[in-house]
Amino acid sequence: MNTVCLLGSPRRDGNSDTLAKVFLEHAEVNGARIQKFSLSDLQYNGCRNLFECKTGSEHCGQTDELTPVLAAISQAQVLVLASPVYFTSVSGQLKLAIDRFFSFFVPDYPTASQKSRLSGGRHVVLLQTQGEPEDRYADLLKSFSASFTGLGFDKQHLVRACGVRNPGDIGSSSSVLDDCKKTAESIYLGPALQEIEKD
Repeated sequence: MNTVCLLGSPRRDGNSDTLAKVFLEHAEVNGARIQKFSLSDLQYNGCRNLFECKTGSEHCGQTDELTPVLAAISQAQVLVLASPVYFTSVSGQLKLAIDRFFSFFVPDYPTASQKSRLSGGRHVVLLQTQGEPEDRYADLLKSFSASFTGLGFDKQHLVRACGVRNPGDIGSSSSVLDDCKKTAESIYLGPALQEIEKD
């Protein structure tokens, strides 16, 4: 399964990067083909409302260092988004990238039965780290859910680490790391197990 991972943290090797590393290790072991992008290393803009993707082009009207990332996402069965919570949401780097996903919608998406240029049945995984306790930001993935579903990422998974404020704190969250492993296995082993059951 083609897998694209976007690292949204501006801090290299921080807690969300570590969580992504664990997830991708288990994904690769179970047959994933992985492309990983550290957004803080790229130069790009958010959506500039050029609307070229709705008036003559099937792609975003901007050409920058996010262009190949969007092309990779269009071919991915699994999209992994790793981000710390910054000011009640995902990092600015990741939000700018998500805004560019608008280019995947067809021109008449508000009324179309098939809203996306992408096929359905895809997975999106949010690897969310936060310094705050569990009672905050539990619904962050839900805030993006309708848009992701419209784009074809209708299988949505959340792995959330709470109380991890300092670099390296994620290392002591064994239950979260185990949840990360189990989530990867449910995605990548699921189709294999179904094929075995058919046989």
